[in-house]
Amino acid sequence: MFKEYMTSGELNPEVQATMKAATDIANGVLSLREASKLYNIAQDQIVKFIAESSEYDMHFDRRDKNGK
Repeated sequence: MFKEYMTSGELNPEVQATMKAATDIANGVLSLREASKLYNIAQDQIVKFIAESSEYDMHFDRRDKNGK
């Protein structure tokens, strides 16, 4: 979902809920299970979103450090 969001730029309610869930998990506010129930998003979808966004961040962090 992260990849689709980044390529399309579409911020639909499902993407917004997934982003909120991922943020709450990252900030220690909710567990994966709690976020999944609260935002009505499948746990695997949240995990995939977090993984894809982390991969994106790592890619651009490396680019910035290499001066590209």
